[in-house]
Amino acid sequence: MSSRQTEWESRYAAAERLWSGAPNDWLSLATDWIPGRSLDVGCGEGADVLWLAEHGWRATGVDFAPTAVERMLAEARRRGLAERVRGLVLDLSAAPLPPGPFDLVTSFYVHGGPAPGSLDLPRLLVRLTELVDEGGRLLTAVHCVNPPWHRHHALTYRPEALTDAVLDAAAGTWDVEVSEERWRDAVSPDGEPGRRSDAVVCLRRSTA
Repeated sequence: MSSRQTEWESRYAAAERLWSGAPNDWLSLATDWIPGRSLDVGCGEGADVLWLAEHGWRATGVDFAPTAVERMLAEARRRGLAERVRGLVLDLSAAPLPPGPFDLVTSFYVHGGPAPGSLDLPRLLVRLTELVDEGGRLLTAVHCVNPPWHRHHALTYRPEALTDAVLDAAAGTWDVEVSEERWRDAVSPDGEPGRRSDAVVCLRRSTA
């Protein structure tokens, strides 16, 4: 495994569950979309993949950490979704992309950081556009303004800057369905209330 994979595998292996198990709020955008093939990049323990599978998608999740992917697949079996859920352990900064095309590609809170060799989110999103079928969508959300208690060094993004970076480099014609900063209430691990904002971007590949 790469050093990045080793780091995340250690984090997952040290906890019975790392995340809440609740899907990201921004998946509500997909409620009325016709289900097809989906890919979630940085799926973690798979809450978003499982939500998509429960809503009729044939859902694939990709993550650095074997433990995270194993938990997702175990939960899919428990919910009777095993036939709709596929899991891949990959470091997409170094490995080839999974074979497409997909009708929906999602990436939530995969930020990258300032250290040399860190993941470059705009570059990754441009690569992911290659997997989106005609009429399909790329949906991403990342922090735009962190809550005051955040001390990590993950990058933040303005929605318009992220959208422009992807559209400037992506092949084909794309429609911007969402490119917004959205504020929400948040609570720290110690119970401190605060607010944060997310950059939410949804791009749809035009049909020929």
